[in-house]
Amino acid sequence: GLAKLKYQNVKQVKVNYYEMDIELLFSRSPFAQDELDGFSMIRPNVTQSVLLQTDERGKGSHEFELSPEMRNKNVLVEVVAGDQAKSQPYFAHSLDVQVQEKFGQVHVTDDETGRAIPKTYVKVYARLRDGSIRFHKDGYTDLRGRFDYVSQSNRSIDGIQRFSILILSGEKGAVIRQADCP
Repeated sequence: GLAKLKYQNVKQVKVNYYEMDIELLFSRSPFAQDELDGFSMIRPNVTQSVLLQTDERGKGSHEFELSPEMRNKNVLVEVVAGDQAKSQPYFAHSLDVQVQEKFGQVHVTDDETGRAIPKTYVKVYARLRDGSIRFHKDGYTDLRGRFDYVSQSNRSIDGIQRFSILILSGEKGAVIRQADCP
């Protein structure tokens, strides 16, 4: 994994890595991949210092490798410069996930071989038009690597505005996707 920074008037940054329990975070806030604050209360698993070069206007950009011991983990990467901090989740995965909104299905394949990945865990939450969020369903992909994230025998999908879908594979990592109701 490669990270890219753009900055101005900064000579050095500290990069903190916080290992995440994706399923727990997803279950607490299924629609909040962008609101992962609150990690600052936890000690980072790994911290690295990155020295930066700037041009004559004090601007620059820099690419750096993610910390090797965090590369295959799901982490929140936090970059701290002075009193400013920005964070971005990094999901280590080798999954290729297609969301077929028209059919209410996800199709999960290995991004290197293109082969279907059966028995991959899928957890789905729904956001209703009134803004409330509820657990919708969970299960596993079939032999073709497909999972129907919409259909339920006992509940109508009326009132559902959007789905948030966690695809979680022990060996291949995790991906979160969102989809409108078909």
